[in-house]
Amino acid sequence: MKKEIIYTSNAPEPGPYSQAVKFGNLVFVSGQTSEDPETSKSVHDSVAQQTERILKNISAILEAAGSSMDMVLRVDVFLSSIEDKDEMNEVYVKFFPENRPARNAVAVAGIDDNLDVEIEVIAGIQ
Repeated sequence: MKKEIIYTSNAPEPGPYSQAVKFGNLVFVSGQTSEDPETSKSVHDSVAQQTERILKNISAILEAAGSSMDMVLRVDVFLSSIEDKDEMNEVYVKFFPENRPARNAVAVAGIDDNLDVEIEVIAGIQ
């Protein structure tokens, strides 16, 4: 097997990392923040709005890799405050309405650009 670097212009430009790496039947999506790919500016609004933008970015990356949100196996959510978990979950469940992936949700300090949410996923490919 060989690793394949995934890139789409429908998600934020990556820094010194890849948007995702495909290896075999798995896709590893790098941590995404709420940057809007059209404006290159982060959404600093509510946790809900940040979560929505992030999950749209992840969806675009998965599509570029030949996968989808339905194929997400694991999600890691990083929040600036664990008190924001319920607000994040309100949006999260819209993207994962059933057959939800395994998940961690933890509070961390220092999310890039003073944002409140960062999310990374691992997905399968059919």
